[in-house]
Amino acid sequence: MKKILLILFISIQTLAFASPDGATRIYNLLDDRYDAFSLSLSKEMIDFFDLDIDMNGKEKWVTGDFTKGKLLTISNEKVKAKTICTLFKDEKYERIDIEEEMDEEDSNSEVYLFIERSGKNISQAHFVIENDENVVLLSIYGNMQVKNKKAQ
Repeated sequence: MKKILLILFISIQTLAFASPDGATRIYNLLDDRYDAFSLSLSKEMIDFFDLDIDMNGKEKWVTGDFTKGKLLTISNEKVKAKTICTLFKDEKYERIDIEEEMDEEDSNSEVYLFIERSGKNISQAHFVIENDENVVLLSIYGNMQVKNKKAQ
């Protein structure tokens, strides 16, 4: 019995002091370094919206069961999207190319997508969006798929 209690105690301590995942480390770093606005989204709020990401003709459709979301905005005078992309690469997130449907010169924003897979499905999707005024980091968590075209 003492052995079981000891194992249970060690397991609880490990969970309590486990380091945050890569995305949480990135959010914390950006929030600490820059004057950022952040917002957490509940499952109910995410389910209210149709999460089709279409930024000036660059499209990806995110479908699935969303559990939570986060949004962070920083002035692009303070940080650039490529800096945030480097943080995701350093945390070993997989980059997905965003489909280009417009000429580059017609677009006034850059969009990057980083994912974390959990088996066949995606457990995290992180969109890094830079426009003329700011950089937006939109993160969605759950059991998802990312597709080029919206399901009809």
